[in-house]
Amino acid sequence: MSFLTDPALRRIAAVTNDVLAEHLWRYDTATEDALGDLARILHRTALGFNNTTAFLDKAVQELTARPDLRLAGYGQALPNVLAAVQRHGILADLLIDAYRAWRRHRQIEQHRDERHLLLQPGDPSRGVAVLRAHGPHTWRVLPDAEAAEAFGVPSRCRIIGQVAWTDDGWLPTAYTNPEHLQAQPAITYRLPVCDDLAPACRSLLRWWQLRHSATWRSRTPDQLTESELDQLAA
Repeated sequence: MSFLTDPALRRIAAVTNDVLAEHLWRYDTATEDALGDLARILHRTALGFNNTTAFLDKAVQELTARPDLRLAGYGQALPNVLAAVQRHGILADLLIDAYRAWRRHRQIEQHRDERHLLLQPGDPSRGVAVLRAHGPHTWRVLPDAEAAEAFGVPSRCRIIGQVAWTDDGWLPTAYTNPEHLQAQPAITYRLPVCDDLAPACRSLLRWWQLRHSATWRSRTPDQLTESELDQLAA
């Protein structure tokens, strides 16, 4: 499963770091008040943004699929594409303005036992981590399909470890089965503490990327070089 396949949601995540599973504002579109007005504006803007995204994707594919097309053919298509690009840029800005206006009036309820985190703030292409609560200060981490592909790990939508808040920061511990913490601690790996939650989650992904590479050489985190340790949380 990949979270940010919808262009409007992807744009919102890139600018605000909010990861939404769906167009939540549509539930407010029937409300006859200021919130409903904002939701309807946001809904129309999101649909327009998605439509221009689809048009541009198709246009680019068509323009690049036939290298034998004559210049005249390009001349007929390019004005429409350029107009769509301009409209797309305007809608991109309007989308964020409308979303922020709606969010000022709508508090999004966060599930106490699950949250979704953009792994690289401002960059949806690095994917999303699904965090599932395990105790008051610990989250188990599952990368979505886009995150697994971006970091080159096979564990799509499967547990790759946990991050726990400590007095020193976020402590990542890599494992593929929570039972290994007690039953087989030798195949769990405590990684360096990170200052923030997103770097701690990235650290888990980079550990498994290293773990599945030829450069691992059966080493534990304590045996990594200083440069390799720094790279884990980069």
